[in-house]
Amino acid sequence: MFPFPVYAAQFEVYPQSGEAFESLSPLLNALTRVDFGLSVANPSVNQGQMASDFDLRLEEALCDHGAVASTFRPPPSVPQELDFAITFAGSTVAVEIEKANREKILRDFLKCHMYLQVGADLALVVLPRNYPHTTSVWDLFSFGVQRLAECRTFGFGTPDKLDRILLLGFVQYDSRTDERLSVSTRVRMRSEASNR
Repeated sequence: MFPFPVYAAQFEVYPQSGEAFESLSPLLNALTRVDFGLSVANPSVNQGQMASDFDLRLEEALCDHGAVASTFRPPPSVPQELDFAITFAGSTVAVEIEKANREKILRDFLKCHMYLQVGADLALVVLPRNYPHTTSVWDLFSFGVQRLAECRTFGFGTPDKLDRILLLGFVQYDSRTDERLSVSTRVRMRSEASNR
């Protein structure tokens, strides 16, 4: 299902202060590479949308470095489904992964507020630095950093919850060539997918 081997590397966090940073730094500093699979739909199907098993592989990597998979789930009154949750150093961490859509990042911050309101101790939003869109490469991590800084500056969210949200950025690479994912790698993968 995920025919293209890719990996995430060059992890970076924001902000580099606050409760979430202090609590999660030992875990996130241990991440160096996360291998995962990627598929690219035929260009005639859903505009060649990409799918991956990054969520599962990231959860496994975090657990390999000392986290424990958590059974935390929001109650039915919270109409959101989080990607996964872990426990690390006594804290329950709700994890949201935004792989492709920068417009959803503010929604992810709202979801983090919901999770923090109903029992999570910390929230982690994971964003690629190089999502190859159809015509350009989007740096979702930088976009997320800007939006979180604006939330703090303009009071969009409560300070006690914003201090417990951490962003994790990463760069995606094609495992076959060690080339950063880009528009040209996406085109090549789409072409390979359509020729199968």
